[in-house]
Amino acid sequence: MDLVITEGTVWNITISPLECAHENNMLEFIAHTSAQRRINKIWYNEIGASLGGVWKKGFFTGCCCCCKRGWRWSWKCGCCCKCIPKTFIFMLPQFLISPLTKFLVHYAFFLAALICYSAFLLTELDFFEGVGSVKIYEWIVYIYIFGDICEEYRHLMPCLNEDSILTDISQHISEDLPVPLRHSCWYKFKKYLCNFWNFLDVLSYSITITAICIRFFKSASSNNLARRFYSLSLFTMYMRFLHVILMSRKLGPKVIMIKEMLKDLFRFIGILFVFMLGVGVLYHANMYPKHVDMWNPAGWEYWRIWKIIYIPYWQIYGDSFLDTFSENSTAPCTSIQSEWENNPDIERCNQYDWVLLVIASLYMLISNLLLVNLVIALFSYRFERVQENSEKLWRYLRYEVIMDYKSRIPAPLNILIRPLNILYRCCKSDNERKQHKPDRRLVDRINTLQSVNAINCVYNI
Repeated sequence: MDLVITEGTVWNITISPLECAHENNMLEFIAHTSAQRRINKIWYNEIGASLGGVWKKGFFTGCCCCCKRGWRWSWKCGCCCKCIPKTFIFMLPQFLISPLTKFLVHYAFFLAALICYSAFLLTELDFFEGVGSVKIYEWIVYIYIFGDICEEYRHLMPCLNEDSILTDISQHISEDLPVPLRHSCWYKFKKYLCNFWNFLDVLSYSITITAICIRFFKSASSNNLARRFYSLSLFTMYMRFLHVILMSRKLGPKVIMIKEMLKDLFRFIGILFVFMLGVGVLYHANMYPKHVDMWNPAGWEYWRIWKIIYIPYWQIYGDSFLDTFSENSTAPCTSIQSEWENNPDIERCNQYDWVLLVIASLYMLISNLLLVNLVIALFSYRFERVQENSEKLWRYLRYEVIMDYKSRIPAPLNILIRPLNILYRCCKSDNERKQHKPDRRLVDRINTLQSVNAINCVYNI
């Protein structure tokens, strides 16, 4: 099993088979039983192969001494083990730094931050009048968000790059070897944003930082703009919390289905927007002829584009708006051009035209019977595709989470622990990798097996 995580250099590219399979979307390889068993060992930090065994060894009996007899483990509480030779191993520290524990602690803090964020938005959000106006819930939210952002982008620091896992067959590093090739920063950036959860993280952080800047630096008579951005920020954080469900074998595939359906929906919105804009222009041209004030300088909320797409959008959900097409339906209104141009709060009176009913009937026929059913068909197709490969997709995405939490420190604990970790990494030498000695007998045996399999593969071809 160690072979799948052992880095090798081929054509001056250093990569492990598991990492190579992940970068090239090889679902079958990652979903293979052998690869999953090795991933589980990483997930449980080499404590055990199942969740029940990990809780028993790592937590409930972590303070007991463990006696190792060859390849069999026996547990005896106390320090009176009579194993020969005696090897006492305390598993609790190993359990506390496992990716499983860090994952659970991270989302426990995440849930607490969501509760505090909700309480802050419901009870504390008010005008900023100095540091004294920032209350306890708001401070907790800011501390957590700061730690979460720092931990999410920890790989930007060269000293925090993930160390490769050393095994008995890992290659010995010599200073004479050339520096292996690595991916460019642009490739890493594109690959990062192509991940749905990473894009959701970026969106959440951007909205949150915008909300904070509006609250602290934009003086206004109303606090509504900051409240809107804080509300959007909280909503995106709730959506990010769905990531914890991804690790469930039963519910994880359902989250994958929702994610894939959202991608299909956003692609379909482009087609839908063309229909809405085209019909909206037809409505507006016949209801408000010669309307020159399309981009009102009073503010973007008074632009006519919102009036143009308003009716076509809600007609998709079955609202016909037939009363809106009657003459002067927007009363109180005015027909005097100077009044509705100078005062955007006064609505212009609309005109009646029989062609509006014809356009509305054709548009609702297309949108409700054709476009909506097309979206439903897309969702059904996506559901079937994900259901067929649900286990493989779940194992593939589970690998991403496990490798991420292998080096992650839960926020906001990282604010205190990460500086010490950086200091340790900067001060330690690279002797661990250079002094590593592989098991030559095992390496020769694996090389022989690989050569035999390669010859058989070529012979079969």
